[in-house]
This record gives sequence, C-alpha cells and structure tokens, in this order.
Amino acid sequence: MQLEGKSLRSDFARYVTATSLSLMIFSLYAMLDGLFVARGVSEYAMSAVNLAIPIINGLFSLAVLFAVGTSTIIAMHLAQGKRDDANRLFSQNISVLLCLGVTITLLMLVFTRPLAGLLGATDETRAYLHTYLRGLAPFASCYMISYNLEILVRTDGHPKLATVTVVIGCLFHALMDYITIFVLKWGIVGAAISSGSSQLLTCIIYICHFLGKNSTFRFCRFRFDGKIYKRLLPIGISDGLTELCTGLMIFIFNHMLLRHIGADGVVSYTIIAYVNTIVVNLMMGVGQGSQPLVSYHEGKGEKAACRTLLRYGLVTVAGLTVITFAGLYLFAPQVVQAYLADTSQSLRDYSVFAFRRYSFSYLMVGFNLLIAAYLTALERAKEAITISVGRGLVLQTLSLLLMAEVFGGGAIWFTPVLSEAVTLLISAVFLRKYLKKA
Repeated sequence: MQLEGKSLRSDFARYVTATSLSLMIFSLYAMLDGLFVARGVSEYAMSAVNLAIPIINGLFSLAVLFAVGTSTIIAMHLAQGKRDDANRLFSQNISVLLCLGVTITLLMLVFTRPLAGLLGATDETRAYLHTYLRGLAPFASCYMISYNLEILVRTDGHPKLATVTVVIGCLFHALMDYITIFVLKWGIVGAAISSGSSQLLTCIIYICHFLGKNSTFRFCRFRFDGKIYKRLLPIGISDGLTELCTGLMIFIFNHMLLRHIGADGVVSYTIIAYVNTIVVNLMMGVGQGSQPLVSYHEGKGEKAACRTLLRYGLVTVAGLTVITFAGLYLFAPQVVQAYLADTSQSLRDYSVFAFRRYSFSYLMVGFNLLIAAYLTALERAKEAITISVGRGLVLQTLSLLLMAEVFGGGAIWFTPVLSEAVTLLISAVFLRKYLKKA
C-alpha cells in the first residue's frame, strides 16, 4: 500500500476523492442504459432495465463482499511486511470470482424466463426484460471482477488509476450505447452488450496493472485456503449487503408499486433508483475510500489516526449531504425531464412529486454508510452488518409495508426517510460504544 506521507488529511482526500468519483461513475453504467433505452426504445423498456438492476446489484455485492474483506486483510499484511501472503490472497480472490461468474452465467441463460417473472415482468416489460437478461449473462464474471479490482487497485495505492479506468469504461459504455441503440438499432439487447463490454474493458486495464511492475501485490501460484474465509467474509459482508440490499429494495419497491400504483409508478421509481444509486455511491465512497487507511493504521496500532480519519469522514459527509439534498430537490423537474421528455405531463409531474419526497432520505444516508464502513475497517463486523441490513433491507421493508398499508400508495415515497432515521439512531449508539472502549 503506497501512501504519500505528506499528512493524514492529504491521504484521506486523495483516497476519498478518487473512490467517490469511481463509484459515482460506476453507478452511471445502469443509468446510461436507462437513459439511452428511454430515448431510443420506450419508457417501458427503461422499466425493464430497472427490473434487472437487482441482478446487477447482486453481482456487485459479491464483488464487494470479496473485495472489502480481501482489501482489509491485504492492507494489514502489507503494513506487517507479509507481501507473499498478500499475493496469495489476491490471486485466490480473483480465481474464486471467475468460477462464480461462469456459474452465474450458465444459471442466467438456463433460467432466463423464470428469473424475468421473479423480477416482476409485466405484459409491457416481459419481452424487453428477457432480452436484456440474456444480453447481460455472458458478462457476469466481468461485472464482478471489474468492481472487485477497482477496490483492490485503490488498496494497492493507485486510486487515480481506478478513477481513470472507470471514466474510460463509462465513456466507452456511452459510445457503445449510442452505436448499438441509435445507429445499429439493436434495441435493449444493445444496451446489455454495451454495459457488459465496458466491464470487460475495465477488467483488462486492471489486470494489466497487476501484471506490471507498479503493483505492490500481484498474481502468483497459490494453494486454496478455505480457512481464510472465516475472517474475510465477515469483514466484507457489511459492504456486500449494502450493495445487495439496494438491489433487493428495488425488487421489493417494484412489486409494491405495481400493487398500489401500477406500471407508471415503476417508471417514476426507475428514475429515482438511478439517482439513488449515484447518491449512495457518492456517500459510500467516503467510507470505502478511507477504509484502507483505517485498516492500515489500525494494523500499526495507531488509534489516534483512526479517530482523525473518522472525523474527516463525518465532516465530508455533512457537506456532501447538504449539497446533494438541495441540488436534487431543486432540480428534480430537470432530472425527470431528461428521462421522460416524450411522455405525458401528468407522469412527469407525479415523478417530480415522488422524487422530492424520496430525497429527504439523503439527509441521513451518508452518515449510516460512513459509520458502517468505519466499523468494517476495524473488523467490527457484527455492528457493521446490523447497520447495513437494517437500513438497506429490514427497516426499509417494514417501513414500506407500514406506509403502503396504513397511509396508501403515495406514502411509499417516504419509506427510506423513516428507515434511515431509525438506522441513524442505531449507528450513533454503536459508534459511541466503540469510541468509549477504544
């Protein structure tokens, strides 16, 4: 792990800036598909892309599950001078992901139709969703390995490379979307191929880095060590669940909206889901960016440095929270217009109404994500998992059921506000308890 050594603040700024930008740009992949499909095919084709997001989130959650645990242990190995152990763990990590990816590809191709039904396909979206899933399936390994290596490149001390690579992938994705959808007229399958091929490109760039001379850990021969996962998986499960729960909540939201509002509610939520992914990844970038630093200094026994990094994170999140909420609330009409320019005014007005209600959750989400990431970096997995599962699935599901059944469909949009507020109280208790003991 390569630190500049100028100051803890400069290292924090370097890692967090690069990570936040990378994650935000990474979140544009699905958003680009939705935007191009909405303009080049139809709004129901865009809804089909949204229905498939839980699958993409599932792939990303597996990538994060292995990457965060691997990253944390590798950072500690490097701090302790155990480079060979770092190399073996890194090599095993990529091999396991490749095997998982091939398995998932086969399952998606064999069970495409049942999977589309499970995701909530309707008469308007079924054909689109079936085609999109089959287009994504061959690239399952690329999604996982690309996202995994993006985190590990930062742990290797090259956050700028990670950011540049993600930007290249995103630009390539946008170009391919335009070519396949508007020039070649491939429709929604063009969006799937564009997304998958951009993941393949970033994989190639990252792998070239680890095959070069500038990496501090690299590929090597290894003997599979199953015991390491007793330590690795609990570390990564919090961040992995955060990503997975995002997909699960999109899945649950879609089904509840179809029940209480109808297909147009899913169209409105599709826009919200895209923007929400960017906001969550922006906030998550602060926590994930500082994680290697916290783990490194924890490995060296420097508790004061860990506390300082936490303070930097809280201040950064507070600033981003104010800017994000104000910007999205004020410019909600413009965001909706970008996607629904060719639809009815009533649908656009309702989407703005829903978007603004949902956006109040952004006042709290960053603090929950930061605290969970901080506790993860310190290997306090139980507390971190409780926060991630609480805000991302359990509390939000309970809130969704409560709001919809008691107050009606319109109250659904306040669901994340309630769940994030309760989670923030739990997060504060966990953090205070740890700081008293540290």
